[in-house]
Amino acid sequence: MVETEMIEYRLNGPSSQNRQRIRLMAALRENRFPQAILIDGPVGIGKKALAMEIAKALQCSAGESRPCGHCFGCKMAADAGNTDGWVVPMESKESSARSASDVSAGSTAKTIQDYKQAYIEEIVKNPYRIDVFSAAAGITVDLIRNMTAGFALKGDRVRTIIVAEADRMNDSAANAFLKTLEEVPPDTYFILTTSSRERLLQTIRSRCLALHLLPLTDDEVREIAVEYAHDDYDESAVTDDVVGLSVGSPGKAMYYAQHASAWLDLSARFVNLSLSGDYTDLFFDLEDAGIEDAAVANRFLEVVSFLLADMARGMAGAPLRIADTTAKVDTSRYPQIDANAVDLALVDVQETMSRIASRRTSPRVCIQALAVKLFEGAK
Repeated sequence: MVETEMIEYRLNGPSSQNRQRIRLMAALRENRFPQAILIDGPVGIGKKALAMEIAKALQCSAGESRPCGHCFGCKMAADAGNTDGWVVPMESKESSARSASDVSAGSTAKTIQDYKQAYIEEIVKNPYRIDVFSAAAGITVDLIRNMTAGFALKGDRVRTIIVAEADRMNDSAANAFLKTLEEVPPDTYFILTTSSRERLLQTIRSRCLALHLLPLTDDEVREIAVEYAHDDYDESAVTDDVVGLSVGSPGKAMYYAQHASAWLDLSARFVNLSLSGDYTDLFFDLEDAGIEDAAVANRFLEVVSFLLADMARGMAGAPLRIADTTAKVDTSRYPQIDANAVDLALVDVQETMSRIASRRTSPRVCIQALAVKLFEGAK
C-alpha cells in the first residue's frame, strides 16, 4: 500500500466510537496499519459496519481523501458480489456446496458463492443486524481453505478480507487461519469481528490489533434503528422501552422493534401469571407467541431477564430502563418479593437459557418449567 502524507482518511460512524476510529485513521495516514485487526464488542453495535469502512479505506485509490466511495477499490469493498472479500459463518450444507468453478454450465444448483453472497447482501443492506446467521452456522476449515485459494488471483491491488463473527471458527478452521496469520501475503489485510473474543484462539488474538467498540448512546441507537427501519418495522416501534432494552446496541433495538412490542407485554404477563400461579393461561400465551426455536426462546428470556433486572433496579431506587413494561408488574400483592427473591429468579432464568442453548430439552418445556419455578420460595 503506497501512501503519501497528503492523503487523509475519514471513517464514518457514531460519535460514541470516535476514539476508536481516530486511532485507525492515524494508522492509515501514517502508513502503519496492521495486516490483521480484531474488532470486538457487544452484538449489534456496528462492528461489521466499521469493518466495511476500513475495507473501503484500504482499497481506495483516491489521491487526497479516502475512502472516496467512487473508485474501483471502494466499489469492490462495498460489492456483495465480491465474495472473496468475506469469510462468513455458514450452515454445513452451504459450506459443503460446490464452488462456482466446479459447476457445469447451465446448472441451477446453488454454489458456495451463491450462499455466501446472500449473506453478504444482508450484511451490506444492514450491518447492524443480529440475526443474519443461524445458531447452526459456523466457519469450517473448508471456508478458510476457500479463502486462501483465492490469494493467487489478487494481482497488484490491495486485498481486504472481513471475517465476520470470527469466534464461530471451529478448531480446524482456527488452526488453518492461524497459519495464514503467521505469514500474511503482501498488501493483504484481515479484519475480524467478534462479540466473544475469548472464544478465539489466544494465538490468533495475539497476532491482531485489538479494537474494542463501546455501546452507543440511546439517541444514537434510536437514530440508527429508525434509519434502517425500511419495511421491517414502523419507526413508532422504536419505543423508549425498545431503546432501553437494547443497552446501546442498534442491532438489538432493530430486532426488538420487530418483536418486543409483543414480547415486552408477554414478559410482564409471564412474571405476573407466574406469581399468581395462573399457569394454564400463561402456557396458552406462550403457545400463541410461537416461541419454539431455541434462539428465539432465549431472546424472549433475555427480555424476561431484563424485566427482572429492572424490578431490582426499581427496588434499589435506580433509574429504570424499560419503565413502561416494569410498571405492568404488580408486586404489591406479594410483599415477600424482595430484591433477594428477584436475584434468585434471575439465576433461574439464566439456568433455563443455558438448558435451552444445550438443546437437550425443547424450549417450550424449559420455559414452562421456569414459569412454575419462578419465585417458587416466595409465592
